[in-house]
Amino acid sequence: MLRLDLPPAPPLNNAYANNRRTGGRYKTARYKRWIKDADAYYMLQACHLAPKITVPYQCRMTFPIGHGGDIDGRAKLILDWLVKRELVIDDRHCLRLHLEINPMKKSGDVHVEVEPYARPFVSDRPLAA
Repeated sequence: MLRLDLPPAPPLNNAYANNRRTGGRYKTARYKRWIKDADAYYMLQACHLAPKITVPYQCRMTFPIGHGGDIDGRAKLILDWLVKRELVIDDRHCLRLHLEINPMKKSGDVHVEVEPYARPFVSDRPLAA
């Protein structure tokens, strides 16, 4: 299992901007700054010794209450960071993503836990005919 704390990511809507000349998109200064901060947090924690998760996985993220906005876009940036740092395989293999806000925590870091997905999905609904 991989456990780490990261600074809260910026909202996904603030991570990229449009380039008017080329029509492309680029990372904003705010997003680039968060990536550097996340890298520094990671290096200060012993989790960098944990092996890469190379099988389908599940992820749990607990956010502080004080950052506003939606947490799903912020979670996407954290998942992308985990993939880019080769801590997990591509996020299409994330079979379960649990996001929650800790109402007791007004500010601070996002706690992230990633582990191999061990329980198969069992639906209580019959398959469509």
